[in-house]
Amino acid sequence: MKRWTELVLVACAAGVAVAQWFMPATAPGLLGILLFGLVVLTAFSQRRAIDTTLVSLNAAHREQLEGERRYRALFDACSDVIIVHRFDEEGRPGQIVEVNEAACLVLGYARSQLLSMTAEDVLAPEARSHARERARALLDSGTLAYETVQMASDLQRMPVEVTARIVEIGGRRLCTSVSHSIAAHKEVEQYLRNLTDVDELTGLLNRRGFFAKVDEMRRKAKRTGRQVLLTYFDVDGLKRVNDELGHAEGDRVLVAAADVLRGAFREHDVVARLGGDEFVATALLGRRHDEALDRQAIEVRLEQAVRAKREELGDAYRFSVSFGSVVANHVELAAIDELLTRADQSMYEVKRGRTTRLASRRPPSDAGVSPRPGLVAVDAPPPLEAHDAAGRW
Repeated sequence: MKRWTELVLVACAAGVAVAQWFMPATAPGLLGILLFGLVVLTAFSQRRAIDTTLVSLNAAHREQLEGERRYRALFDACSDVIIVHRFDEEGRPGQIVEVNEAACLVLGYARSQLLSMTAEDVLAPEARSHARERARALLDSGTLAYETVQMASDLQRMPVEVTARIVEIGGRRLCTSVSHSIAAHKEVEQYLRNLTDVDELTGLLNRRGFFAKVDEMRRKAKRTGRQVLLTYFDVDGLKRVNDELGHAEGDRVLVAAADVLRGAFREHDVVARLGGDEFVATALLGRRHDEALDRQAIEVRLEQAVRAKREELGDAYRFSVSFGSVVANHVELAAIDELLTRADQSMYEVKRGRTTRLASRRPPSDAGVSPRPGLVAVDAPPPLEAHDAAGRW
């Protein structure tokens, strides 16, 4: 077809040339006819090529759609959370541009909701402070692996391990992050830590756990410029309880002491059983003008908790504790053994000045109950108003 068309075009061109030579007046008309014929012949000759091109374009479009479907199927088949997001002008994680089905299921949002959020919006508040620093490290290196905490729509916190990578799509740098839940790993980690850092009887920190937490508190005290109250406690008359009433009753008293300290101190304070009947607690005090108020509040809560526990235990053991306390800054807190010794000495000055006696307490005759021995504690005066304090309740 192509060769035949070329021959016709050559013949027409030759005819126009001959006509122009012998009949110049008719040359323009013949030239117009020739051009029209040329267009018609060209269209017929290129029809197959156009059809072939259209078929190729349609095939390429179908292949592209099929590739996108395969990509989407693989993208959504991943059980980990995949989020693709931009970066804002300051280099922080920006607008989310794509998510997989796992992201919707795990985070509890519809796809349209996630696409209207930024990558920081799915992080827990405490994790957002590190987002900018990590984004810069990712932009510098191209890949980054780290642990963080994501927050679902129901405010549930989920510890995750994230692998992030920079990709370029359409000339724009995007981040593809894959988040894998490590909640089970964290639970096992916490369980193992409890085996080594937590006292089995009372559930408080043991000596090892206490020293680890005190180091964290020291860094916080240095960062905030606040002082720390360290208080050393001793359960009065525990040996006599063990000897007269048995070790099971002694364990009950130790658990009661742990309950008292939990009630007297705040959740973020550090409370531990060092061993035997000895307990210790550290509390971060307020600013300098609030230190005395904080100490007074702790002592009031401690006194109230001891009285409540006495009533709960009853006459079997008139529950009481002795204590000594010191206030230290972050530099002094580094010498924790010395502070414990000072607080211990303050406490034993009180214990030496007071006595606890084992006595038989007989109930009224009409109660019909046989006498049972119990410990009666002699109340002490209020704690000393000094940098180092001691007292007994």
